[in-house]
Amino acid sequence: MEEQRGGDGGGDRGQRGGRPPRPDGDRGGSPPSRGDRGARPDPRSGSGRPAPEPRDFSKAERLEPGNDKDLGTKLYDEGTLRTLFIKFKDNEWMEEMEAFYRTDVAVPADLTVDGKLYKNVGLKFRGNSSFRSVSRDLKRSMNLYIDHKHSDQKLLGYKTLNLLNANSDPTFMREVIYSHVARNYIPAFKGNFIKVVINGESWGLYSHIQQYNKDFLEDNFGTRDGVRWKIGAGGGGSGNLRYPGEKKEDYTGFQQRTEGKEEAWKELLQFTKLLDESPIEELADKLNGRFNIDSAMWSLALECVFQDEGYFTRGSDYNLYLDPDGRFHLLQHDGNEVMNIPGGPGMPSGLRGPKLEPFYNADNPDRPLMYKLFQVPHFKARYRHHLKTITQEWITWDKVGPLVEGYAALIRDEVKKDVRKHSSYEAFEKGLIQTSSDGRRTKLGLRPFTEGRREFLLNHPEVNLPAPKIVSVTELDEAKSTDSIRIAAETSGETLAKSIFLWFADGKNEPYKQMAMQPDGQANGGVFTANIPSQLAGKKIRYYVEARSDGEEMTSDFYPAHAEAKPLTFRVKAPKARQSVLTINEIVSENQAAGKDPQGDYDDYIEIANTSDSEVDLSGKFLTDSKKIPRKWRFPKGTKIAAGGRLVVWADEDGKAKEGLHANFKLAKAGETIQLIDTDNAGNSVLDEVNFSKLGPDSAYRRLPDAKGDFSEGAATPGAANE
Repeated sequence: MEEQRGGDGGGDRGQRGGRPPRPDGDRGGSPPSRGDRGARPDPRSGSGRPAPEPRDFSKAERLEPGNDKDLGTKLYDEGTLRTLFIKFKDNEWMEEMEAFYRTDVAVPADLTVDGKLYKNVGLKFRGNSSFRSVSRDLKRSMNLYIDHKHSDQKLLGYKTLNLLNANSDPTFMREVIYSHVARNYIPAFKGNFIKVVINGESWGLYSHIQQYNKDFLEDNFGTRDGVRWKIGAGGGGSGNLRYPGEKKEDYTGFQQRTEGKEEAWKELLQFTKLLDESPIEELADKLNGRFNIDSAMWSLALECVFQDEGYFTRGSDYNLYLDPDGRFHLLQHDGNEVMNIPGGPGMPSGLRGPKLEPFYNADNPDRPLMYKLFQVPHFKARYRHHLKTITQEWITWDKVGPLVEGYAALIRDEVKKDVRKHSSYEAFEKGLIQTSSDGRRTKLGLRPFTEGRREFLLNHPEVNLPAPKIVSVTELDEAKSTDSIRIAAETSGETLAKSIFLWFADGKNEPYKQMAMQPDGQANGGVFTANIPSQLAGKKIRYYVEARSDGEEMTSDFYPAHAEAKPLTFRVKAPKARQSVLTINEIVSENQAAGKDPQGDYDDYIEIANTSDSEVDLSGKFLTDSKKIPRKWRFPKGTKIAAGGRLVVWADEDGKAKEGLHANFKLAKAGETIQLIDTDNAGNSVLDEVNFSKLGPDSAYRRLPDAKGDFSEGAATPGAANE
């Protein structure tokens, strides 16, 4: 198990033995009767807020799994409304889940989805206000653990589902909209809608938002490793990234979600200390390899644009991730309060509409990400650009409206017949297009928020500043591993660019490197160029260009506009060598009896020949069956071919074998292309390349005359001359 179920793993949640104290402090007696409690205030609600008017829960829809149609393989498809049929072993499931709230125990059940049965899943109530302020007979947020009893059990590739009750959101869709937009700019949760049926009774519609777990990491970072923290709404600001001290207990505001990383708090210590103590003039250089600055600027801008309760306002309610290379990433936690008027600790007082200031908290030392980074002119300019880009691209009813209409068409009928929802169907419809008030709090409609927020931000004097303009970026050279790659950027506009920078990285999660671009003397106007140094063959290089203005308040433009979120890319090619004494001499792709490897297996093979009069060292050279991955399998150090000799490489994916050479790929029986690639230091040139078609059993594609002639199909002779 990965961790406690406060995150996404834990002990045996099915052991229900002694019942723990009730969350509201009631340690004795039986759970209250499940009679007509819908009209009374929930005793857990600190606000004393009454539940909606009494309802007739007997009118809840009754459903059982039938011959449900297959809805595809995408669990988070936004156009699909799945039904989860949950079957608890008895009808006291609610009392049991209440009793085990905020413990490591989940209540077991069986689950049926799309006609398929998943045995022994586990469920827990989750959330804070979405649990405590909600009447027992109305829907509460839940975690559903598909792997509760069976560690390898998944639902369409995922182990944990977040079923959210859309607390305080009568439209059900604010968080789904937010996740949809956020994924354009940062690693963000997937989201859609799900219908839940419990013991044959419909509990209606839930927002379905991806869990912050290893599946999320794999989806967004290509790894399941690293350390995750959640920084919740509590903690008195102890997780705001201000350096708190040298002791482990100073970092309790960071709720670690990854087991087996007991010393990870020391990484937080080093990072917060770096942020706190670095002089402003050194901050950019010191942070670049330690913190994903561009992604953080997008994240802060998203929170501001959507008026979210997160780091931007509270200094909490966010997630933090330390990747395996030691780089921190600021991530979103939730978005159930977005597109509304935020409230609570850390929020601006007197805010009455979509008018949260774009640089709110920028001068607050308790928000060090803004306080320190915005003192660096080009970081502040980057944030301003990203905020403006999000607003221009998404905060318009022409973009948000179709999303809202599509979601509404999908869920409207379910909302109408849902007797467990927190508000009325009329509130659902009004919430889409108009602002309303429940007497306590103004709720902005989705359309009024969108239109008002755009108007406010794009006309704000700290956002609507003149900026340089990059009109095009061009690769002037073909990207080869033996040469540098020349990049040209053209600028225009009334605001001149004081400086132009080319940013590039050779991996998806790698820090970007910066180099100044220089005016191109051979071109007219504002054309600037720079050379990306030669890169290893097969590398996918990501790059973008930044133009910075002069003046008292720096502004920036980026090409493409999404910068590191969606950069320009090219893949480095391996050029053909002018000459080579090494050749691919023989290929067998269906070895049934042609020859055994040192382990006694009849594996496919590739034979390399040395046509020279001297021994050749193959150390660091490569074999591959993919032009996109030319450096796929590296010859081990000390691998040599004698003068006029031959060497057999077994294509069996058996890299752990102690004897013989075993590539990390197999040969396709239908045929493919095999390349022999030179070392990194020699520029990764293609020393030889062979394209073969389907071969018969034990038939070889080999050179005649041996080692130097053309290819033809014939007898296999592994390690010996072709005849």
